[in-house]
Amino acid sequence: MKRYLLVLFFAVMLVGCAHKSASNVLVEQNSNVIINNSELNQKVVVGKFKSKFSSNLLLASVEVKNRSQSVIDLEYKFRWYDGAGFEVSSTPWLPLTLNAVEQRSIQRIATTPRAKSFKFYIREKQ
Repeated sequence: MKRYLLVLFFAVMLVGCAHKSASNVLVEQNSNVIINNSELNQKVVVGKFKSKFSSNLLLASVEVKNRSQSVIDLEYKFRWYDGAGFEVSSTPWLPLTLNAVEQRSIQRIATTPRAKSFKFYIREKQ
């Protein structure tokens, strides 16, 4: 009987510890796009992303589409990385409102010529 209760106790503990809130799950659509909310990942699609150098500075472009039939208030930021993968700068969280089924291209330019790559973060408005 003790053995049965011990197994049951550990099973309950494992289930309790394994549960995570859907809003706190990290969803990485690819190496350049980070969404920290699985519910938002169902509403928003981050499509094509591209970058190029303009006057020695990295220019990044990301397409964002609202899948839902309602307006969504979001915030986004870019983080810029050097050739070795170290963060060299970032933008603050910037507001973005998408109407129902709206698609928009977001573009930002790095503030330092050391930036060689970027990551795009998006979240619901805080």
